[in-house]
Amino acid sequence: MHENHPVGTLHVYATAPARFGEEDVALLMPLANLGAAAVVATRALTALEAMEASKAQFIRVATHELRSPVTAAQSLVRSVLKGYAGELTEKQTELLGRISRRLDFLESLVNDLLDLAAGKAAGPEEEEPVLLNGSVGRAVLLLQPRAEEKGVALTLRPCPDRLVVWGTESGLDRVFVNLVGNAVKYTPSGGSVTVALHSEGDQVRVTVADTGIGIPEEALPHLFEEFYRAPNARASDEVGTGLGLAIVQDLVERYGGRIEVQSRVGQGTKFIVILSLVDL
Repeated sequence: MHENHPVGTLHVYATAPARFGEEDVALLMPLANLGAAAVVATRALTALEAMEASKAQFIRVATHELRSPVTAAQSLVRSVLKGYAGELTEKQTELLGRISRRLDFLESLVNDLLDLAAGKAAGPEEEEPVLLNGSVGRAVLLLQPRAEEKGVALTLRPCPDRLVVWGTESGLDRVFVNLVGNAVKYTPSGGSVTVALHSEGDQVRVTVADTGIGIPEEALPHLFEEFYRAPNARASDEVGTGLGLAIVQDLVERYGGRIEVQSRVGQGTKFIVILSLVDL
């Protein structure tokens, strides 16, 4: 029984007839109640997992439907801003610029929601040994043009060793594109972002350090919560959804690693991803 409702039956057998008495019943009742609680907990967990899977599926479908119109609208607005539809007045340029920034936010939100839904979907990705040097190198190469355009010095300090870790190539790429992208995004012109790989015994540390705006101390405990953005990040003109770091932490922990952060406002931030090396 659980809360006066039957949830199952406990069968006890003996080799002789009329073997059980009141003492045996008193002894077995706590065991039956414990079994009932376990059954209820299992059913609740199953229902919760089904609910999470349904929520992830809904987010995935909804964001897929949103991605195409948002991308198309952004393409049209950028074409108009470039003058392909004729010369714009100063006021028109300002208004279209605002629309473009909001569309940037929507596009970023859609992409982050898709990543979040993929991480929570039933059935994990097939993990395998992955060359970490490649994932980090691709992230730096991808974000180099953005850093140059902004006037931020982006430097990679590679490791000569082959650093193989357990995970998926797409997941690790997502981790480091997010971390390096954030570092470039929140570092003002004239600043620097340094990405370094270093092996220590059976582990590897990937450090992404910047000279950006930093993170307030009171914001650090909430940094990996979904939809959370530090106050100074929200106050900036940079587009953000507050989902990126939650996705990064989920992936890093799924691959058996951990992520650490050190930061001081006005001086910069350092993220450290620590993963176990795989012997091949």
